[in-house]
Amino acid sequence: MKIISKIVISLVLGALAIFLALPIALAADSGIQISPVTFNFEINAGESKEGSINVHNYNNQIINYTTETGLFATVSEEGAPSFKQVTKEEGITTLVDWITVAANKEGTIDAGSSVEIPFKIDVPVGAEPGGHYAAIFVKQIIMNIAGQTQLGVANRVGAQVLLSVPGATKKSAEISEFSPPKFIWKGPLELSLKVGNTGTVHYDSPANITIRPLWGAESIVDLGTHTLIPGSPRLYKGTWSNKYPFGYYKLTALAKDGNGQDISKSATVWAIPLILVLPILVAAIIIVLLIIYLRRHLRFVR
Repeated sequence: MKIISKIVISLVLGALAIFLALPIALAADSGIQISPVTFNFEINAGESKEGSINVHNYNNQIINYTTETGLFATVSEEGAPSFKQVTKEEGITTLVDWITVAANKEGTIDAGSSVEIPFKIDVPVGAEPGGHYAAIFVKQIIMNIAGQTQLGVANRVGAQVLLSVPGATKKSAEISEFSPPKFIWKGPLELSLKVGNTGTVHYDSPANITIRPLWGAESIVDLGTHTLIPGSPRLYKGTWSNKYPFGYYKLTALAKDGNGQDISKSATVWAIPLILVLPILVAAIIIVLLIIYLRRHLRFVR
């Protein structure tokens, strides 16, 4: 009887788990998705370029959508952009003003279908050289039963537009933070550094950390490549996989500026793995205590 009860309880719990997971699975296949999510253009002042965004409807019903644009405010350390409302100034334009959605600016998308939204960027004569940043948003409009827009209810996804206008630009960078621990007791070790773009235009910057022991071969931790936006430091992360580091190590963080020049920052680490040191320490203590005991209780005579 107890075995049957356990089986019934297991079946009920399994069914409950599936029931709870079902809304999550359905939610993962709903909403709208755009591609690509980032555009990187270099356009001379007075010239134009075109692009397009593909929008796919993962909902099981037709949706209404519209498009809009917004400027970057900042980019987080992990690379997530934030946006701000544009305050118009007399005689000054921004990338938002240069972007025109050529067709399909608004409309509907059938369930499981996609729509292509073309756009054009017209850089005016006299545009300031350097980086200009904005996003093109596709906003799903939620309608009520009467077919009216529900105020404050909308889903929005955006494609980042990174525009570089050639000219007198600055592509400098700095490693603003690299502070591994002075002492470590075990591995692996999580490493990180922050790289800031101190220039006027964005660029891609690869980074790594070289680990040089006092003796033995050096190793390199690859931290990947990030796009650096002026004024928004990016966080790089990696793992030194050595489980039992021992001794003195010099760590050198290396990244590149927009001109391909190296920038670096160094730190030192002492590694004392407890898993190796503790047995040695215990053995030494036992030997010392044994010597003290023998001296006190044994007498050697000729």
